[in-house]
Amino acid sequence: MSARMSRAQVSRAQVSRAQARRDPTRMANQPALRSSDGTIWIVVAGLFVLICLIPLSLLTVIDPRSSAPVAWVTAILVIGLYAALVVSRWAVGDRERRLRLMAGLMIAIAAIALLGLVICAVIEWSAVPVAPVAGSLL
Repeated sequence: MSARMSRAQVSRAQVSRAQARRDPTRMANQPALRSSDGTIWIVVAGLFVLICLIPLSLLTVIDPRSSAPVAWVTAILVIGLYAALVVSRWAVGDRERRLRLMAGLMIAIAAIALLGLVICAVIEWSAVPVAPVAGSLL
């Protein structure tokens, strides 16, 4: 058998790819990933970053606690990823590639913010003193 595909096989593969692109049920066919200019990603990510920075600023600036270093790093990473998202809007020429990159950066912002806030919560929770249990020998 030859490792090369016949013309009929290539033609069928191209047709199936074209049909997959037109399939409205595919996640990759949503307008935000196909026909947007990227402004919606900048607006939504900006709102998300502002919402994420509220608890992070409470842990760093307003009432610094033991989780402040983690909150600072998380805030810097979130702002840096948002800056990369904004830059990618004008730096990447291919529309589909740009929109997929912006979606990936939005997911990265959400993941970093969630992970950072969970770590901050664990650090703050570990600082809470535990009351002795009645009847214990300690």
